[in-house]
Amino acid sequence: MKKRIEANSTTSLAAGNGASSYAQPSALQKLLDEARALFDGVPEDQREVTTALPYLSFIRIARPTELTRGILEPSMCLVLQGRKKVLIGQDVLDYGVGSYVLAAVDMPTSGQVTQATPAQPYFGIKITLDATEIAALIIEADLPIPATPKSRAGAYVGAADEDLQDAFCRLVRMLKKPRDLPVLSSLIKREIFYRLLTSEQSDVLFQTLSLHHQEKGVNEAIRWIKSNYAQPMQIDQLAQTVSMSVSNLHHRFKAITTMSPLQYQKQMRLLEARKFLLAGNVEAATAAFKVGYESPSQFSREYRRLFGASPLQDMEYLKHHELDR
Repeated sequence: MKKRIEANSTTSLAAGNGASSYAQPSALQKLLDEARALFDGVPEDQREVTTALPYLSFIRIARPTELTRGILEPSMCLVLQGRKKVLIGQDVLDYGVGSYVLAAVDMPTSGQVTQATPAQPYFGIKITLDATEIAALIIEADLPIPATPKSRAGAYVGAADEDLQDAFCRLVRMLKKPRDLPVLSSLIKREIFYRLLTSEQSDVLFQTLSLHHQEKGVNEAIRWIKSNYAQPMQIDQLAQTVSMSVSNLHHRFKAITTMSPLQYQKQMRLLEARKFLLAGNVEAATAAFKVGYESPSQFSREYRRLFGASPLQDMEYLKHHELDR
């Protein structure tokens, strides 16, 4: 089932909604202006610019990209210009200006930029999510846990309301005030987390980042697989490590990541193998062994199934096409 996520009318940029020339620019327009300024003079192939805040960065992509697979780390990225498409579980989500994608856990996903040109690139602003900070905020603010939390994947697309947009705008303005930055930026970041925790999709954050035992166990399982993806994995041992039953781990893990622990490990292995191959000087068989495969032929079959081409064909294609890696 395909879903389209649209920004509502209050999130439209002034330049595109018929506003008069003397109207005050919206928060999104101000953020877009800041993004353009930060990328001024930056080579077109550099897609991300970091800031003085290690958790905050801007993204620019000048052309549409292919649909590519990767790991979406815990973060939120708000679209300032252009459009994107992301595959989460079985849903293809199409979203644009004023909307954002949020991943509460490390999520293997597929995504692409669908609308971008050199004259009007895709621009986004990205903030890293800190599970410890968010969990502490839930406790300190005594935020009510959703009465009937939905069982949903740990990533979603939503629309940023004016309060959330304004908080991002104030955080970016802090970059020009080095003296105030260390103290005030942390307060605004907490406000951004608060806005997300009180949004319509807050159940996803509660489900995956609160200190509830089951979700803590799933997060621990994800961290274990990421750190040990090349090692053999026994589900019963993993369940014991994270203090969950096998059936509960399997059920909760799939509800959050949209795949089983074994499927998650397989995607991690193949994505890491692709990184080794892209770095060069490594043959497919070597990459297969480095990520834990004992059979090069099995590796090639599963690589083709995930990326649509053999390792050799995939590398040849990547050398001649600009992809969102």
